[in-house]
Amino acid sequence: MSSKKKKKQVLKNKGWKYTIIYEDRDIVVVNKPAGLLCVPIPHSKADNLLQFLKRDLRHKSKEVNTVHRIDRYTSGIVVFAKNKPARHKLIQQFLSHTPKRTYLSLVRNRMENNQDTLVHYLKRIKSGFRNIVVSADDPKAGMARLSYKVMDRFPDTTLVEIELDTGLKNQIRVQLAQIGHGIVGDRHYSSKEKKEKLINRPALHAWKLSLEHPSQNKEVSFSAEIPKDMQRLIDHYRGHSSGI
Repeated sequence: MSSKKKKKQVLKNKGWKYTIIYEDRDIVVVNKPAGLLCVPIPHSKADNLLQFLKRDLRHKSKEVNTVHRIDRYTSGIVVFAKNKPARHKLIQQFLSHTPKRTYLSLVRNRMENNQDTLVHYLKRIKSGFRNIVVSADDPKAGMARLSYKVMDRFPDTTLVEIELDTGLKNQIRVQLAQIGHGIVGDRHYSSKEKKEKLINRPALHAWKLSLEHPSQNKEVSFSAEIPKDMQRLIDHYRGHSSGI
């Protein structure tokens, strides 16, 4: 990969700012801001990253295709394919859960275990359009698995690194809440988070991503800068202003 292709590019569109971390003829890797949809949703005119990329890259790419997505209010890495063969290979990777997807989050309460693997069974419900934890024998349940590692502990919160194995809707948020460590700022799964004034969304960031490049046949890795709202929140609970 040439240094030119590695150069980050910050783009602005309709008030949104997103960063292209990496781009070549097959893929484009983006650091998405919290609040921006990854892709269009039915019956909504809300801005989305896919439409921005198609518009901003139209002079050098005939197509931009969705491969995976992250939640609207989660910031961080999203990869898109720039041709159909690349899209097919990348989708197969995500379906087989081979990419290494690492998230950063600040959660409530002090975690006792330094690391652990969580396995739950989740089911989508219409009320609130959310996932809930159900028993494994529920016919509509999907298995959710993640691993976490404690990075730092503060008096009332814990900074954790999360490796996502499966990719169910709101999975990280639901699983951590289930064990008593809901994500700071996640009002959707805890009404108590409305009292949190330092951040107005879940403190969850898609931090790192490693996968096999669709044409180079080697592993490539990317990282997304931690957004200011999360860094400010972490610094507040840490008690000083140094970075991670």
